[in-house]
Amino acid sequence: MIVRRGRTIKNQMEKQLSTKEFRDKIAKLTDQDSAQVFRCLADRVESEPAFHEFPWLARELTRWASPSCVYRFALLSTFTLEPIRDILSTMALAQGFDLNIYFGGFQQLEQEVMSPESGLSKHRPQGIVFAWSLQDLSSVLWQSTLNLTETDIRIQIDDLNSRITTLVETTKANFPKAHLLLHTFMIPTYPVLGIIDFLNPRGHRQMVDNLNNGLRRLAEQTEDVHLVDCEILARRAGAQWFDERYWYTARAQLGPKGLMTLASEYVKYIRALTGKSKKALIIDLDNTLWGGILGEDGMEGIALGPNYPGNTYMAFQHELKQLSKRGVVLAINSKNNENDVRKVFAEHDHMVLKWNDFATVHVNWQDKVINMRKIAEELSLGLDSFVFVDDNPYELEMVQQILPEVTTVQVPHEPAELPELLSRRGFFDSIIYSEEDQKRGEFYRSQAQRIQLKQSSVNLETFYRSLTMRLTVYDVAESQIPRVAQLTHRTNQFNMTTRRYTEYDIKQFCESPEYFVRAYRLEDRFGDNGIISVAIIKKHNESWYLDTFLMSCRVIGRTVETAILALWAQQAHHAGVKSLVGDFLPTKKNMPAQDVYPKHGFKKMKETPDYVRYELELADARLNVPEWFEVSLV
Repeated sequence: MIVRRGRTIKNQMEKQLSTKEFRDKIAKLTDQDSAQVFRCLADRVESEPAFHEFPWLARELTRWASPSCVYRFALLSTFTLEPIRDILSTMALAQGFDLNIYFGGFQQLEQEVMSPESGLSKHRPQGIVFAWSLQDLSSVLWQSTLNLTETDIRIQIDDLNSRITTLVETTKANFPKAHLLLHTFMIPTYPVLGIIDFLNPRGHRQMVDNLNNGLRRLAEQTEDVHLVDCEILARRAGAQWFDERYWYTARAQLGPKGLMTLASEYVKYIRALTGKSKKALIIDLDNTLWGGILGEDGMEGIALGPNYPGNTYMAFQHELKQLSKRGVVLAINSKNNENDVRKVFAEHDHMVLKWNDFATVHVNWQDKVINMRKIAEELSLGLDSFVFVDDNPYELEMVQQILPEVTTVQVPHEPAELPELLSRRGFFDSIIYSEEDQKRGEFYRSQAQRIQLKQSSVNLETFYRSLTMRLTVYDVAESQIPRVAQLTHRTNQFNMTTRRYTEYDIKQFCESPEYFVRAYRLEDRFGDNGIISVAIIKKHNESWYLDTFLMSCRVIGRTVETAILALWAQQAHHAGVKSLVGDFLPTKKNMPAQDVYPKHGFKKMKETPDYVRYELELADARLNVPEWFEVSLV
């Protein structure tokens, strides 16, 4: 089952149109709405088309797509990789990205990285891939290990690790804001010592493991360096990952299936690096979490257990459990009898997921669009961060038509395809995994409780006071830098400038005497919300400039922004500063933040099509921390 944003793709069991049939279909749609044509083209991309279709798809998508951003991407390779261009561009356009791709010179890694006149330097990439192979970097280790002693092998490995480390350090020095993706190394299909290779220190397996451990340490110790696990990708592509014909005739290591698998992985990274990963998974129940229809089959009759097909639904639930541990917010949207559903969760021996694994549950007989909107309100999340899984094409089509921001996924016809349905597409992949991610489900369950309390309160002040909120202010420590960088990428609705910063950027701000970098943690009677806001202030003699002011959407509407701005105003005033200055850079998503500065006494200084600048004169400011906050400074 293949899916894409705002669209449900037909099950792979169904007949796919031939290339000619599909082109004829697109030709007939050219007088239709451009969004409809784009959806059809993007659907085709996600349905794994034939390799020869990609050049045509790339041209058509370029004509009909309206990408949300341009991403400058560079591929530095020791083997021929240019055939990936159309595939990668096409897959990116289908996901809303316009890639500006640069291919480095053949086996010119150091030259591209070190020369200020290189094409790489002129390209100014945001992401750089090092696609290297062991046979290119060290033919001795690839072909001649049996001629070497174990000591000689260690020396060769150390020399190669040293070269790679120098290359990465130089790249980070010359391109400090770029994310680096390093390919891991792979053993040959037929290793040098055959069936005993795995256990022998002179074999390929241990040698490649040592090299990959060096890459892992390098990535752990260097900010914004990530690994592309080529062994995993080769397993997905199967025998078509490496194609001897392409290798010996054109130094092109990957066959068509390998290129498509690799391009798909690059797009997952780009989506994560640009903060476009999904945040919430909304799940149907019947024929989704279990097989069968609860209202008709009863608890004893649904398929859920150790035998097929019940074991596929158990495996899917395990997958969702792990997604929840990674920080994905789970919710239920199902037409069903709630008492019957609760009984399944409480009493069925093979239910992996529990009721409290879900941030909010909507089990009723309303249409799913109404429920979806309520879920978005309760979680304070945008619909574009939702993935909705259901077995019913009608329900999915209704959600897609009315709420096109939601990504819809149809349960596959074959239950065995269900467990990997979501992980295959990488909707929720992230470049950072933190303690905050593990607790996110709990954060959003508490958020739903707050919404219920708010609805029952007499007035807002009573509601705020009843929350007993505690705001803790931190000067950002080194251990918090990954979370702060993550927030700049993931926060869209309440984000005054939507500037995306890497860990390197945040570290530079923290070390600079010209900046303050603050993080804010919020606790209340329902629990700890974790770090929910970041402010980066640039200091000037007479004014302080709010370079970045963002806040998690789950605390919008609780006057946290008032408390934070009041704290800054007080500190600046005590420091003899005359004013606070802040910009609002409008985007499609941050409209909830557009009136924040005016509502807090800031006056408009300048307005252009790109931004509005506001200023708060501190001598006349009447900005105080609301009484319902307890504030502590760390």
